[in-house]
Amino acid sequence: MRVEAAENPKHDPIEGVSLDDARSVLRSATPGGGIGLEEVIRTFDCDALHADEILRALAVAGYIEPSDVRGQLLSWTLTPNGNRLALEKKRKRIDPEKVNATVLELIRRAKIINSDPDRLQRITLKLFGSALEERDDYGDVDVSINFHRRQLPVEERERIEAGLRTRQSDHDRQTVMGLVMGAELQDTREIRAVLKKGLPYLSLMRDDPMELGIPFRWLVDHDIDMDAARDVAETTFRPNAPSLFEQTTRELPPVSLMKARYREMAPMTKVSVEGLHIGMEDAPRLEEALWSPWVTDEGDLVPNDARDDPCVRFAGFQHLCPIWKEQIGGVLMLKRALEWCDQNKVWLRDLVPMVSISRGNRCNVIRLGVVGQLIYFEVGPTVQKGSLMPINRTRVSKIDLAGAYAVARALSKMYFEARCAKLAACSATVFLPSVELERLPDFPSLARTGNFKEGGFAGLVRAELR
Repeated sequence: MRVEAAENPKHDPIEGVSLDDARSVLRSATPGGGIGLEEVIRTFDCDALHADEILRALAVAGYIEPSDVRGQLLSWTLTPNGNRLALEKKRKRIDPEKVNATVLELIRRAKIINSDPDRLQRITLKLFGSALEERDDYGDVDVSINFHRRQLPVEERERIEAGLRTRQSDHDRQTVMGLVMGAELQDTREIRAVLKKGLPYLSLMRDDPMELGIPFRWLVDHDIDMDAARDVAETTFRPNAPSLFEQTTRELPPVSLMKARYREMAPMTKVSVEGLHIGMEDAPRLEEALWSPWVTDEGDLVPNDARDDPCVRFAGFQHLCPIWKEQIGGVLMLKRALEWCDQNKVWLRDLVPMVSISRGNRCNVIRLGVVGQLIYFEVGPTVQKGSLMPINRTRVSKIDLAGAYAVARALSKMYFEARCAKLAACSATVFLPSVELERLPDFPSLARTGNFKEGGFAGLVRAELR
């Protein structure tokens, strides 16, 4: 399949994926800029087949491309458009008057910066994106910024650099970049802060519209040799050169999903737990290891050899009990998950149906069961983790892990539905069979009304604010 660039709207549409969903998965990219099946599965709660379809749709739309790194599982890197979408903040829409006011204020500030004798750099600004068009409302104001070093005598440069270094943070002074380029970095940081202050809808980007091949209008230009402002015209430039995406036609691999070589097992088959540790956070990683191809040193895609990893044979276990995918409240989800465990003779059916929550500075945990026989999970804004391995048992099957995963997701949902994170510190115990609600009530609201206590709702047997 060949990927061609679309026209040049700010964000090209993606087949089968909303821009908001695409932004979420692009933001999950590792620091090196890579995403794979694991990140998509984690973001969309989908299986590997659907995750692969999403990755290919993102590639066709020009947001990602196959990584050229070899000797690892296939991954994808963000393109310039992918980075732009990932970095874009979601805000309420603004009217044309707000856009115009933002642009005028930005120009005013830029002119002050470009006439400041205590700056190492001058800046040029180009307006691009939706702000060039006539619309009823806008998402933000996209501006390309370029920094240009002033041509200064040695004494003048040293004077300016000395002043900038006095404003460096202690941490910055201790870094290699801070020691080598500290003054210039501080100058850049201060300039961006001056431009951005009080302008929440302004997006300053280092992307050059000329290189991207997209229309733009000059806002501020500067003659570096003369250190003087250049006049700019109210003209929208439309580059003749094709965009980066039109210049380079990228090849998508014909197939980007290959089942690994691994030791396959049936869902009900039980194996020894010795040497195994599988947590709820591992499910996407295992599915990626099962389905993502390996990139050889020659650049070929071959099935991943996972025969030495005893955990990969459990990959995809979470889909055997799909109750956690249902659009229902956490309490009802937990009850159904435990019923499923009972029907499939999963060990969690033996746990006392008591849910306990602990919320504190260092402890954010939700548990099912009682001391000595319980399963518990750590939950937070960016983490949901905990062991799915059976307690006091020597063998485990994919069905066991599926039931434990569904219970884990239900418990996490209960924690978030109760908005426990909005309380500084609290603990609560709920007897599940007595709860008549589909989801836990809002704990902060109960606390404000004095009902965060035993009997505050049916099934709440203990509650404490600490």
